Formats: sequence, C-alpha cells, structure tokens
Amino acid sequence: MLTLTLWNTAETSQYIIDLYDHAPVNLNYQFSDVTEINKAKGSYSQTFRIPATKSNTNFFGRIDNPTQQPTSNFSVKKKIRATLSYSTIPLMNGYVQVKNMYVQKKDFADIELIFFGETLDLVRSLQEEKLADLDTSTIDHFLNITNLQTSWLGSGAFPFDGTVRYGIMDKGQNWSEADGTITPFGTTSATALNQSDYTPYISAKWLIDNIITTAGFTYTSDFFDTADFANVFLPAYNGSIVPRSIDNESEAQVCGVNIAANVALPVGSYVLVPFVDSFGGYDYSNNWSNASTYKFTAPYNCMLTCTLNVVQTQFGGIVHVFLNNTTIIGSAQTSSTNTSNTTFNFTLEAGDTISVIAQSTTAGNFLVAPTSSGWGGGNSSFFRVDSVTEPFSGQEVTMSLNFPDIKQIDFLTSLQKMFNLVFVPDKNTPKHLIIEPYQDYISAGTQKDWTNKIDFTKDVVIRPTTDIQKNVYEWTNDVGQDFLNVAIQASNARTYGRYKVEDKDNDFATGELVLKTAFSPYVLSYIPSSEVAIYRCIDNGGGGVQKPKAHLTYWCGLTLLYGTTWIYNDSVVPVSTTFFPVFSNYSATFPSVADNDLNFGYEIAFVDVQAHPLNTLYYKYWMSYVNELYSESSRLMTAYIKLTRADIQDFEFSDRIFIKDTYYRILKISNYDATTGGVVQVDLIKILSDVADCAYTPTGQLTSGVITFNSSASNYGNQACCERYGYVWVSRKVGTSQCYPTSLANTPTI
Repeated sequence: MLTLTLWNTAETSQYIIDLYDHAPVNLNYQFSDVTEINKAKGSYSQTFRIPATKSNTNFFGRIDNPTQQPTSNFSVKKKIRATLSYSTIPLMNGYVQVKNMYVQKKDFADIELIFFGETLDLVRSLQEEKLADLDTSTIDHFLNITNLQTSWLGSGAFPFDGTVRYGIMDKGQNWSEADGTITPFGTTSATALNQSDYTPYISAKWLIDNIITTAGFTYTSDFFDTADFANVFLPAYNGSIVPRSIDNESEAQVCGVNIAANVALPVGSYVLVPFVDSFGGYDYSNNWSNASTYKFTAPYNCMLTCTLNVVQTQFGGIVHVFLNNTTIIGSAQTSSTNTSNTTFNFTLEAGDTISVIAQSTTAGNFLVAPTSSGWGGGNSSFFRVDSVTEPFSGQEVTMSLNFPDIKQIDFLTSLQKMFNLVFVPDKNTPKHLIIEPYQDYISAGTQKDWTNKIDFTKDVVIRPTTDIQKNVYEWTNDVGQDFLNVAIQASNARTYGRYKVEDKDNDFATGELVLKTAFSPYVLSYIPSSEVAIYRCIDNGGGGVQKPKAHLTYWCGLTLLYGTTWIYNDSVVPVSTTFFPVFSNYSATFPSVADNDLNFGYEIAFVDVQAHPLNTLYYKYWMSYVNELYSESSRLMTAYIKLTRADIQDFEFSDRIFIKDTYYRILKISNYDATTGGVVQVDLIKILSDVADCAYTPTGQLTSGVITFNSSASNYGNQACCERYGYVWVSRKVGTSQCYPTSLANTPTI
C-alpha cells in the first residue's frame, strides 16, 4: 500500500494523507545536477491528485476557499516535509508543494501535489548572504604576540587550534629590501613589523561548517575531514591594511578640535585648545576630553594619522601637538600671510594622551580662522585625528569585518568547481548532504547485478557520448587584481592557473563550457631584493588592492629558510623569530612533483620550487572524469529495467550496476510508478577503468633535478608525457634524453 506522510509546518507532527487507490504516482530520480549546487534540481515526481477528504482538509484546510482561514499545519508559501513509502519501504523523502485545487459540481474535490526529493535548496536558504554575514563571535580574538605565534603552531585553544592562522601578505606596505628603500621588511630590529602587518587566515572548513549549519543543513564529508583540506585557508582581507575590529571601525572617522578665533596671547604664552564638535566631528568611545585638560587618550597601543591645519589672519603664532604634556610631536607655524598644513603619524601606547596648544610668537593677538565649513575646509583651522590604525597589540579582531566580498553560495560553488564535488542529499534524512569529490563518491558505491532485470522486449539503446561532449572545456579562477596577475593576464590573455581542454579531433562535439570560480589566483613572488616569498596584493602603483576578490591558499607551516624576522611585541619592543609562516598555492614551501597545487593547470612559478606539482586541481579531481567522458570506449545506455520497490529504496547513484559484461553508473530513473512498480526507463553511463592521461606519469625527482616516471628512479618517460605535464624535455645526441622542471621565470616589476 502506498503511503504519503506529511509533517506540519513546524515539523513537530506527522499526518497520513489519503490517496486514491491505484492512482499512479510517477517518481523520477536524477543524478546529473547534484554537481551543480546552485541549480535546485534533483529527484522529483510528476504531479498527482489526492482527494479532498475530511482527513486531508483537516490538514490543508479549505484551501479552495480563499476566505477560509488556513490551518496551522500548512502554508502555500512553505515546503511541506514528506515521505512516500510502500508498506514499510521508503521510496522518496523530500517535500510536497500544492500546485492546484479542483472543484467539481461546486464541491471541493481534489488537491494536486508535486513531490520533490530532498533537493539542493541551498540557494534559497542562503539567498544573498555573504561571508561577512556569518556570525564570527566564536573566532573573534585579540591581536597580541601570544595569539599571533600560537596560531602558527595550531596547538592553542580555539580558534588557534588551526582554525585561524596569521600569515604575511603585502597589503600596501610595499615592502622592499632594495638599496635606499623606505619600506624594508622586518629584517632588523629597526625595521620590525607591526603585529597588524600580519593577516588573519580562516580555515575553509570552518566557513563550510558555518555556512551549511546557518542554512539549516547538515553534512558529512570524508574529503573535508582530510588533513590536506584542513590546510586550505581563505585570507581574511578586504582592503584594510590592518585587521579590522568592531571596536575601531568608527575611529577612522573624523574627530578633532576646532581652533577658536581671536586667541589673544602674550608673546611666548600657551593656551590649551578645546574639542569643539560643531561641524560633524566624531568622538568614538569618548576618547576626547572636554574637561579642562582637553586631551585625546589612546584606546590601545596604536598609530595615529593626524592633520594639523592653521590659517593665520593676524600676527604670528605656532600650534603644537603635545604627547603626554611633555613632548612636541607636531607643529604648524604661520604668519599673517600664509597657511600651514601638515599630516603626520605617531605611535601611542594605551593611555597616552595628546593635546593641542596654541603659542603666540609676536606681539598682538594671535588670530586664526575658525572652522567654518566642516573638518577639512581649506580656510579653517583645526587639528584632526584622521584614523586610529596600526594597532600594535590588544585590538580585538572582528573576523567578519575582514572577510572579502563574496556570497556564501558562490563560495560553495567555487569549491565545487575546484574539487569536482558532488552534493548528494541523504535519501533518509532531510537536509543532510553527502559532499565528496566525484571520483571518491562513485568509487564508494555498491556493486549490483541487474543483468536479469533488463526487459529485452524493448530496445536497449547504446550510444557514444559525443552528443554530450563540448568542443572546449575550460577551468579557471576569476581574474586577479594585483600587479603580478594583471601582468600575466595582459601578456598571456588568460588567468594564471587556467586549464583548457580542446577536442580538435571530434567532429561532433560542439560548444564551450567554462567553469570559473569566484576566487582570484594566489600567486607568490619575492619581496624585492630578498628571498622571502609572499603574496603581494598590491597594484601597479604599489598600493594595496582596495576591493580584493577572495582567495584560497594552502597553509604550508613554518619555515626557517627566510632567516630572522623582527616583530613588535605587546610592549612595542622589537623581538626576533626565525620562524616564518608560509601560505602558498602549493601544499609545501618548496614543492616537488608529489605535492598539490591550487591552480587548475601547470604554471611556471615566480619563486623557487623543486618542480611544479603534478597534482593540480584538474589532474587530481577532473582528469579521470573528462577522460572517461571523452574516451573512444565511453558509452551511454538507455534500457528498460524491472525494478522492485526494494531496488528503488536501496539504490544509490554511486552504485556500480553490472549488466551483462560491463559496469554502468545510473544517471536517471524516469517515471517509476510508486503504486505498481514494474519496468522503468533507466539512463546509465559506462564505467571505465582508469583511463591513462599519458603512457608515463611523473612520480618523483632525482637530486639532479631530473623528473622520473611511473614510480621508477630509472624511468625518464618520453617527450610527449614530459611536456604533457608542463615540464621541459632535454634531447641529447649523446647520453640519455631526460625530463626537467621548467626554469624559474622573472617576476614583473612595479
């Protein structure tokens, strides 16, 4: 007996719905779209009617009559959780939607429903939510030397257990060790780095967990739990040169003192200048005092950027900025014929004060033009704190404020494109997803023999895959905005790390498919005149990219290769460390053939490598999928197969279906009658054993640099396979021809 069970809107109670006896309920099961999580498709039924019995109207209400109040069980705007089963065998879990109501002979007669299998409805759940909308309160933290260095080890309390790590990227510091530079990189105590020069990186796994949980889903993934994926991180950077905090967001707004008119002073005397908030000045957290002291008190160890502007109207004078009432840190001297304007930076420790003092230098009244047109008016006299930045220690970092501008769904779909992920709804648990790379998912299936279930009275259609092939496939990240990516894109007319497949020998393949992520390439280069390799997120002018796209990168651990780095500790005292945290598109600081690369295709590195890794995203996650699709032996099958309800309940899309002498994988089951069962149309694709990309596969490297193949130290491959994987074949008339890494390219300069 076919049974439809519905839950109320709160999903607290279940109701058995009356069905018509022997009325067909046709089910469709589809796999192909689970690889596209931004398309809400999946298993579904065709529409079917249920009678408007008393029991059914108790659940739905008189939905045929718009004047009737609906029941609390049901809303036409909400999906209704449902299970369709035959006896005790569940056939499909998911949701139903009311499509139509039918009235016959003036009486409410039928309700038409459509049943959707548990589909990938993440798009609707996430809507327009961005990474910055996530609740990061559990990973917000204080920036201090202990947390900074503990994050490198990944052995501290959450979030410094490997969830948040700090690394170095150039965000506009424009570091250089070239002779005469004004921006050296922390190689001496005199050029020590601020703690805020470091950038927080957030684990991709944490982002996935919180995106999916917030959307109301759960998931399991062996892949996301691997040690390899645990090292995939997103830089928490959106254009601010220092990590941003909810505590200092408003500090960057203008705040200052209005230098009043007609300050009458004897020669050489001083007067404190009060804070006046009459023209839009802003004093966040009451750091300015309007008491008799008229002081600004530093909220934490920080750097201030200030502007002092004085317009003199009569006689001469000087305006000084004092630190702690003792030290002059900035001055503006004027006469009746000139204006003095200066912008300067200085560091403060928490509790330090600054004050503004006017001093007369000539006889007569010291007259200045007051603020008349708001802070910053050229004809106004003012002292202004432009920003409270460069916190040395103690600032709370609000992670959400530092996330790049990317939608949560775009983050997930980009991961899907990178790692060829399938998102499969669990058949028995609503809103639970199984997420794995395609090859891992299909290799974990159960073998089933359906040979004797084929209905050979109907045509069994076997055809090549040419009709579903594209002439061109392209995997690429989004364009980069930093100077190096821009130079690469201009010279090569493509994005760094792109991989392109062109099937020039196929007369029947048509069209082009581009799989593009929302991430920008994370390309390492050296700090000029140094051996320190970092991502330099700077434009052609040397400034930081202001609205950077999201990036993904590997955490490679700590290295001693870069020598000593000096950092200011919490007391603003330079301290040294020989450990340097490394983030890279490669999975190792000094990668070789066996390591991983977050690019799709093989690229020349701009830093030293032993050899570029074999395991690009394309090679590791997409190659076997593409080779199977494009192989001469690839086949699609359409057959009519007699499936029991137990077969339907038991099958998974990962299953290996044996038919006669070949294994297939199910793509789609069409119009299975849940009422009667029986013969149903099934679309399948032939499973091929691993299709070799080339006769020889690079697997190692000798100390001489020579690339070796097929797990043998004496196998040097051939020219075709060497060049196939992006290496250089050196032919010799005398001696053995061998395969070598590509030579290091020069980094474009800015």
